[in-house]
Amino acid sequence: MRLAVFADVHANLAALEAVLDDIDSRGVDLRVCLGDVVGYNAQPRECLALVRERVEHVVAGNHDLSACSDHRAPGTHRTAREMQEWTAEQLRENEKEWLRGLPRRVEGAEWMGVHGCYLNDFHVEGYVTRTMVPANLEAIAANPGWPKLGFCGHTHIPVTAYSRLGSVVEMSVPRMRWPAEFDAVLVNPGAVGQPRDGDWRASYAIVDTEQRTVENIRLRYDLEATLRSIEAAGLPGAIGERLEKGV
Repeated sequence: MRLAVFADVHANLAALEAVLDDIDSRGVDLRVCLGDVVGYNAQPRECLALVRERVEHVVAGNHDLSACSDHRAPGTHRTAREMQEWTAEQLRENEKEWLRGLPRRVEGAEWMGVHGCYLNDFHVEGYVTRTMVPANLEAIAANPGWPKLGFCGHTHIPVTAYSRLGSVVEMSVPRMRWPAEFDAVLVNPGAVGQPRDGDWRASYAIVDTEQRTVENIRLRYDLEATLRSIEAAGLPGAIGERLEKGV
C-alpha cells in the first residue's frame, strides 16, 4: 500500500493545495493527515474544506482542539494562543463540531498515526524530538495491539527511524528503506504549512508498505500568496517571517 502522510497544515492554503496536487500525481492508495489543519496562518476554513473533501484519514492536533473549545493548552506562547483565539472566531459551528469529532489515533492493518507521541493515551501532545525517538519506537514495539509502523507530527521537522533487535537507526536522507525484520518504524513527515527545519518548502512523506520505503518530499509553493493572505487578515508579521525562514 502506498500512503501519502502529512501534518501541520496550519491554515496555509497555498502549501496544502501544492501538496495535495502533488500527491494526486503519485498514485497513492490513502491520504493520512496527522492533525493541526488550522492555527497560525490565515485560511483555516479553506484548509478544513479541502482536507474534508480530499483526505481519507485525519487525526486531531492540539491547534485543532484549541480552535473548537475555550481551552488553551498550558505553556502555549502568546502568538500561538492569539492565533488559536483568532482561528476559533473564524470557524463556523459545524466546522468546530467536525474538529471535536476527530480521533486521537487512526490506523490501518499495517500502520497507525497520531499528532503527538505514543507515550500517552491522549496522543495529541508530546513532541517526538530526536531524543524521544527511541522511547516512542519502544512503545510501538511493546504494544501487542498496535501496528508496528507509526506516524507522528507536531514537531514540524521530518524524521524517519526504525528499531531492530533493540538498536535504533535514524535516517535523515530523503529516501529510506527499512529491513524485512524490524521491531518498529516511526515516520514524521515534517510540516506542510509551517516547516521548522530551516527549509521553507512544504514537507510530506510517501510511505510504501510493500517496498518498505519512506520518501520525504519537499515542494515549493506560492509563498507570496500565503504572505498576502496573512497581511490581508491583519495577522502579526512575525507569522509570515517564520514561513520565509522555515523556523
